[in-house]
Parts: sequence; C-alpha cells; structure tokens
Amino acid sequence: MTLFRNLFFTLTLLTAGLLANDTPHADVIIKRMIVAYGGKQNIQQLNAYEQFWNIETKTTDTNGTDERKVMMPNSLSTKLLYPNKTEIRMLHNNYGTKKFDDQLIQAKGPMLDAMKLQLMRLYHPLVLQRKLSHIHASEDAKHYILTLTQGSISAQYFVSKERYLVDKVIGKLQMGAQTMEFVTLYKDYRPVQGVMVPYKEIKYAGNVNTAVMHLLKMHFLTAPKIIVH
Repeated sequence: MTLFRNLFFTLTLLTAGLLANDTPHADVIIKRMIVAYGGKQNIQQLNAYEQFWNIETKTTDTNGTDERKVMMPNSLSTKLLYPNKTEIRMLHNNYGTKKFDDQLIQAKGPMLDAMKLQLMRLYHPLVLQRKLSHIHASEDAKHYILTLTQGSISAQYFVSKERYLVDKVIGKLQMGAQTMEFVTLYKDYRPVQGVMVPYKEIKYAGNVNTAVMHLLKMHFLTAPKIIVH
C-alpha cells in the first residue's frame, strides 16, 4: 500500500510538471505579440501618443469625453470632461495629482496606486519585454495570461491565443485588507499607421460596469525609443 501511494504521488507530480511546461515562456508570448501588433518599429509609435475618447457612462446618465496623453513607460495624463464637472489626472515617475475643477490634490495610497494601474494597463509589448524579469506566464482555455507585479500592485494581461492581442487587463491593488480589481476589455482592434489599436474599451470596477469608451481620434507624438536588448 505504501509503494502504491508513493507511485501515485510521483506520477501526480510528473503530470503536474508536464502540464506546467505546456505554457510557453513569457518571452515567447511577448515576441509573438510584437509581431501581431505590427513589429518593433511600428510599436515604437506607442511610446508617445494622444487619444480622444467618448465616454458612455454606465453608472449615471451623464456622458463625457476623455483626453489621454501617454508617454511610455512613466507618464500618463487624462482630462475627463462632463457637462457638470472636469477632472484632470496626472502621473509622472510615480508622482500623481488630481484636479477637480479648481481644487488640486496630491494622489497618495490607493488613489495613487489606481493611477499607476491606469498606466500599467496601457503597456505595449516592448514595455512588457523590458519588464520580463517581473512577469509570470500562465494560461486559461483561450488566453495566455501575463502577470506583471510592480511593488504593491499587479496587472494581468489576457493575450488571445489566436491573435496575440490583449483582450483584457485586470489591475489589482490593496485597500486595507481587501483587494480591489479594475478590469478593462479591449475590442475593435484596427491598424493605425501599422500598429494595432483598440477602438473600444469596456471598464469595470470590481463587478460594476462603469463605462464603455469609444476612440474618436489618435495622434502619435515624438518620444525616445525604448531599446530592448
């Protein structure tokens, strides 16, 4: 009986090991993503850009717009315009501020972490490649899942096994003893100057669908290239 238990335990470990080895290494997945998104040269355009979005708000009956400026990998500014309010969020080198109409506050704690996650979810494949040592790869039936941890926050990138484009990002942060999740679904990918860009974002805070966003226009800016050795 002891021999049988030992044999069963050994076979279980071997089977688990074989299954674990089925998932490609994160580096392999990211290299395939680079091809799918348009190649290194085209993806470099995503180091600096401006986007203008229409916000279809799901928690109220008031819609708005989002003016987004991204400078990879350290800066993000968003200007949210609604009929009754304006909010400007700025993050640069882990320092964040929020301005509500005429009131300016420094973002700290979970508020700052949420801003960092907003930037992390926008990381393109070349940024992920540079952060490879902090990424763990796993999978489900339809996606490879790249989990990137940066300090107290993490982001999971759900990469389609068919297209190697990101279908979903789950950002996680700690709020006391609780873990808060922010989910963004990416739809309607289209090529913009040779690089694939999602024209639709569906946002959730926890299980609540907060907004559906539609891309109106996009401009690439000039920024230093991200070199991956």
